Amino acid sequence: MHKCAVAAAVLAFLGVLSGAIVTGYSVTSGTPEFALPHEIVAGLESVVVAILGIWMIAKGPAPFGYAMVGTLLGEGALGSFQTTPGLATLHSLLGQILFSLTVAAAVLTSSAWAMDPDVVEDHGWPSLGSLGNITPLFVLIQIALGAAFRHKAMGVMPHLMGAMIVVLLILCICIFVMQQFPDHKTLKPGANFLMAIAFAQIFLGIAAFTVRTMNTKAVAVVIGITSAHAAVGALTLAAAVVLHMQIRRNVRPHHEEEETADDAAN
Repeated sequence: MHKCAVAAAVLAFLGVLSGAIVTGYSVTSGTPEFALPHEIVAGLESVVVAILGIWMIAKGPAPFGYAMVGTLLGEGALGSFQTTPGLATLHSLLGQILFSLTVAAAVLTSSAWAMDPDVVEDHGWPSLGSLGNITPLFVLIQIALGAAFRHKAMGVMPHLMGAMIVVLLILCICIFVMQQFPDHKTLKPGANFLMAIAFAQIFLGIAAFTVRTMNTKAVAVVIGITSAHAAVGALTLAAAVVLHMQIRRNVRPHHEEEETADDAAN
């Protein structure tokens, strides 16, 4: 199951990347080039993700499998009926969500997840639990704003403003993890990766905005940078989801033990 999840994650990422390239050509040059490779990748992705989802429904965790299959069906349906910018934006967003689900499945089915967690106590404020809960949501909203801009459903300003909020939030959660648990075997690497990929996304976002405002005929450069920006956005969301999973698994709230003891005594 783990190997199937890894294959599904790779194909889902290629689906996001190839879809971003198709969108780039459609918006920049008016022609839907690269559509056939995207359709081939999407077909392979659908088969592998469907197998993984049904497998997880049968063997567990079933809700996770249902979410994966439902997202796959929604994305596939919208891929055939992108008649408006809103539907095209939703199709792109579901592709990003599906990639994060496959990455989460790869983590859940790994041998490392089967081991006992390295439990630590949260001492910061706001708590890592609350930061871990809201960070993937804010990243997802930011991705939705970016997809809406690429598909010309809205302007760029909401996406630019959201970027500052998301960067601040990612900095907070990553710094909190590094300061509190500098030697933790899963939390620190997860925070390091999220911060690194977020900074890469910032530079790609600046580059994408710059080339869009330039009067350049280098269509391939524009499409390459904007597609990379969309793909790294998917990696950012997946990294935030994985860090959220690790926080829920390894970090317990401060004074939890004492509160439990007091409740038992009462």
